[in-house]
Amino acid sequence: MKRADRLFQIVNHMQGRRMAITAQSIADEFDVSVRTIYRDIQDLILTGVPISGEAGVGYLIDKSHCLPPMSLEVGELETLMLGAAMVSAFTDEAMAKSAKSLVRKLRNVLPEKDREIFAGTALFAPPTNALIPWTVDFSMMRGAIRTKHKLQLDYEDKNGDYTERTVRPLSLSFWGPSWLLLAWCELRQDHRHFRLDRMRSASQQEATFVETPETSLKSYLDCLGFKDGLRD
Repeated sequence: MKRADRLFQIVNHMQGRRMAITAQSIADEFDVSVRTIYRDIQDLILTGVPISGEAGVGYLIDKSHCLPPMSLEVGELETLMLGAAMVSAFTDEAMAKSAKSLVRKLRNVLPEKDREIFAGTALFAPPTNALIPWTVDFSMMRGAIRTKHKLQLDYEDKNGDYTERTVRPLSLSFWGPSWLLLAWCELRQDHRHFRLDRMRSASQQEATFVETPETSLKSYLDCLGFKDGLRD
């Protein structure tokens, strides 16, 4: 990553935080040394970015600070449009509504030249009968992932046998034409995929969970060669 890009991303990373963030935490996020972060923070302060704090304690950015408008490349605009179209076509009604709202908001804040490119993007993802339907609540599972609530599943395996599973939901992944729930299965004591279309029922429990290095999504994605949900 170029230094100018890293400085921009550091500001973006710090924005909206209520608590100070340490230089070590920032360094880990951007895979650089703590000394490099100290220099970056000092340079940002010299350019007028309202960062308070000190080395060894942590840094906090003023909540009123706003980044300048983004300049997006054509490929980035096309990626956003295609991603929103796929979300609208391949998830549930709630996410489809959010995707359409995101497109409208993005279009409204883009510079005129980017708005014309955005409007002319010819990338679509129409609904398809190839998508295997499911009956469980997609949005409920998304919420359980965010709030770290356990799920109770009544699940049919590939042999047609039914089992009850208590799982710790970690991620929803689309492996066309099926949606999968990636979770830590308390019965198997291991990561497992569960196809949404094989779930007879799925309900959120009152019990919550805490991820450990062994049970976390990151440990599983690292084994697959993924970072932040994207392949390296």
